[in-house]
Amino acid sequence: MPVTSLRIADLDPLFASVSYEEATAIANLGAVCWTHFKDRLFAHWTATADAEEADRADQYREEGRKAATAEVLESLKGRLAAADAMEGELSVARAAVEKLQGVVAAEAAKRAEALVESARREFEVAKREEVIAYKEKLAAVAAQADMLVLLKANNDALAEKVAALEATRDELLSQTTKSSTAIGKAGEATLMDMLERIVPKLPYASVKDMTAVSHAADFHLSVMMPSGTKVKILVDSKKYKRRINTSEIEKLYSDVDGDDEAHAGLLVSQESPICTMSQFEVSRTPKQKPVMFISFDGVSMDYRQDMLLWAVRALVEVCGAIDDDDKDHMLKDIEEFLSELDGSVKDIDGAMRTMTKSIEALKEARNGIVRKMVKFRSGAAGDDAVDAAVALVEGCGHMLKSGRRCGKKVSGAGEALCKAHAAKDEN
Repeated sequence: MPVTSLRIADLDPLFASVSYEEATAIANLGAVCWTHFKDRLFAHWTATADAEEADRADQYREEGRKAATAEVLESLKGRLAAADAMEGELSVARAAVEKLQGVVAAEAAKRAEALVESARREFEVAKREEVIAYKEKLAAVAAQADMLVLLKANNDALAEKVAALEATRDELLSQTTKSSTAIGKAGEATLMDMLERIVPKLPYASVKDMTAVSHAADFHLSVMMPSGTKVKILVDSKKYKRRINTSEIEKLYSDVDGDDEAHAGLLVSQESPICTMSQFEVSRTPKQKPVMFISFDGVSMDYRQDMLLWAVRALVEVCGAIDDDDKDHMLKDIEEFLSELDGSVKDIDGAMRTMTKSIEALKEARNGIVRKMVKFRSGAAGDDAVDAAVALVEGCGHMLKSGRRCGKKVSGAGEALCKAHAAKDEN
C-alpha cells in the first residue's frame, strides 16, 4: 500500500530544523540516491553482515556447545535422579499393582463364585418349577387317562343301556304298529260290516274290500242311479284317537282323482273329529270330484249306520245331477240343511244341559228330603246309614258317557253301584 504521509518523529532530525521546501528537496534527493544506490548498498550490507555474522555464529556455536554440554549434563543428572526416583516409585507402584491384582483376582473369584452360585440356584429353582409343572401335567394326564377309562366304561354302559332302550323302543314301536294296525283293521272290519248292511237298502249296490291295495282307498262302493248309471264311491276308514289331519284328506283326494272310474269319495272317522271339516261337509278334489266327511265321534252306535246310509245317498244324488250347476245347487242345499241341523243340535245340547242342571237340582232336593226322612225314621243313625239309604233310593251312581247317572238298582245296602258296574270296577 503506497505511503501518503510520514511522521517527523520517524525521520532524520534534520527535517525538523529546515523549512518545508528544504525538507521536500532533501526527501527528493534522498529518493534519487536511494534509487541509484539501493542495490549496491544492499550487496555491501549483506557482505559485511555475512562476515560478521559468520564470526559471531562460530563464537555462538562454541559458547552454545559448551553451555549446551553443561546444561545437558545437568539435565541428564536431573533426569537420572528423576529416573531413579521414578524407578523407586515404579517398584512401589508395581508392588501395589501386584497386590491390587491379587485382591482384584480374589474379589473377582469370589464374585464369580457368587455369580455362579446364584446362577446355579436360579437354575435349580427354574428347573424345580419346571419339574413341578411337568409333574402337575403328568398328574393331569394321569387323571385324564383315569377319567377317559371311567368315561369309556360309562360310555360302554350307556351304549348298552341305549341299545337296550332302542331294542325296547323298537319292540314298543312294533307293538304300537301292530296295535295300530290291529285297531285299523278292526275299524276297517267294522266299517265293512256297516257297508254290507246298508248295501241291500241301496239299488243294485255292491261293495269291494280294497284294503290290501295301495292308493285305492279302503272300500269301493258302487250304487245304481235312477238313470241306470252306476256311481263309484271310494270310502276311506280312519280309527284314530287323534284328530284326522289334512294329509289324510289329501291322500283321499289323490286316490279319488287317481281312479278314472271313481265319481266321489267318503272319509269316515270312527272315533275322532276331522281337521278343518264339519260333519257331513262336502269338499271337492282338484278334479272337482265331491268328497264327503263324516265322524262318529260322540254318535251312538244305533245311529252310525243310518248316518252312513244318508251320506252315501247324498253323494249318489250329487253325482246323479245332470250338470255342474245342479251339483253345486244340490251341494249348497245340503250344506244349508246341515248348517240348520248343526244349529238345531246346538240348541238341543243347550236345552239338554239346562234340563240336566234342573234334574240335578231336583235330585239334590229329593236327596235332601230322603235324608230328612231317613234321619227321622232311624233316629240317631250315622251318616253312613243315611248315605246307604239314599243310594238305595237314588240307584247306581256310575256316570255314563252321556253325562247321566246309571240309576239302576244298587246291588245291596251300603253299595253305590249296580251289579254290572260293580263288576267292571273290580276288573
